[in-house]
Amino acid sequence: MSGKRLTWVRCCTVLAVLVVIDLVLARTWLADGRIGKRPLPPFGALSSDGQRAALARLELDEPASDALTGFDRELGWCVRPNASRADGAFRIGPFGARGARDYAPTPPPYVVRLACFGDSFTFGDEVKDEWTYEALLESLDPRVQALNFGVPAYGTDQALLRFEREGLHGAHVAVLGLLLENIGRNVNRYRTLWTPRTETPLAKPRFVLASDAKDATGGGELALVPQPFATGRELAAAVRDGSILERLAEHEYWRGKPELPTGEWSALGRIVGGVLAYRERSPERLWLDRDGEPRRVTLALVERFREHALSLGAKRVLVLVLPMKEELAEFRASGRAYWSELVDEFEQRGLDHLDLVPALAAEELRLEADGAPQTLYVASHLSSVGNLVVARELLAWLVARGLVPAR
Repeated sequence: MSGKRLTWVRCCTVLAVLVVIDLVLARTWLADGRIGKRPLPPFGALSSDGQRAALARLELDEPASDALTGFDRELGWCVRPNASRADGAFRIGPFGARGARDYAPTPPPYVVRLACFGDSFTFGDEVKDEWTYEALLESLDPRVQALNFGVPAYGTDQALLRFEREGLHGAHVAVLGLLLENIGRNVNRYRTLWTPRTETPLAKPRFVLASDAKDATGGGELALVPQPFATGRELAAAVRDGSILERLAEHEYWRGKPELPTGEWSALGRIVGGVLAYRERSPERLWLDRDGEPRRVTLALVERFREHALSLGAKRVLVLVLPMKEELAEFRASGRAYWSELVDEFEQRGLDHLDLVPALAAEELRLEADGAPQTLYVASHLSSVGNLVVARELLAWLVARGLVPAR
């Protein structure tokens, strides 16, 4: 057999083996289009039973009696005033702040009030009302009130919009919780495209830089692209028939990331696509890309939050930099903070901020040295121990700036 013919036979054999492997994988290990809990691209409108269950509830257009959140025409979704869980662990007050405490329209003269906006780390997912960092801050010093306007799964854009809708509620300090992961949410319109594992197939508004906008509304550096659905039922119908992907395609940063020429036909192609997809969704990569749209939009959102707070009469505006569990572990292992350039940027812009990673790392080290059973995280959110670290750091910041007199 000639050398060329032998090479051709070998190539055909390798190709045949790959085809067989691909077919076997497609019918066995990857039959559901997932590796473990991670869906593989191409990402569609629905990818899990949990998402389908959430969609069924959305189609009712009426939240369950114990649902803390519901569809919101402006924000995508929001907490429901006076909602509560049956076990009493989660309660929402009459004007939409978490907890059972009833706040007066303005605080007493001797009290400094904070209005805290952000995502599930601000809300306090996985812990009871009294173990959120806001409630723990109040327990540390009765001269402080901290209103919790956090909402699970929010982007910084939604937190900003909620702040613009709610106002300060008499607060002296406006606080924005910035989870490092939020950078990817801030250029996203259909949640499952940024977080394919999510159980909530929801649409959200987003902001674009005004120079890039075509159909956005508003002025200034940022322009708003609203979410287009009038009701939860209308949104659910678009998810069911798959049209949501086209309706939200414009200004959806995560659409087609990555492009997958083989579509769902090749299991091996989907595996390679999955590696690329989750690598592209790394917050570290997004923050280190100084000229990238996610970073530029996020910084503009933070600036707009500050400007709006000051225009309402806030004395100070504070950004809390919060880590996921994996980011804290990486910081402890290597001592490297990939977000250090972000902190430097805040310094240059004169933005008050608290990078909570060093304090959380120090507390985790202390717990390990003491052999304590407590942990800083429950599953993926801060525990009461982790939230206490945040509360202490916040109180120290307030005292250092003379907002709360030292004792």
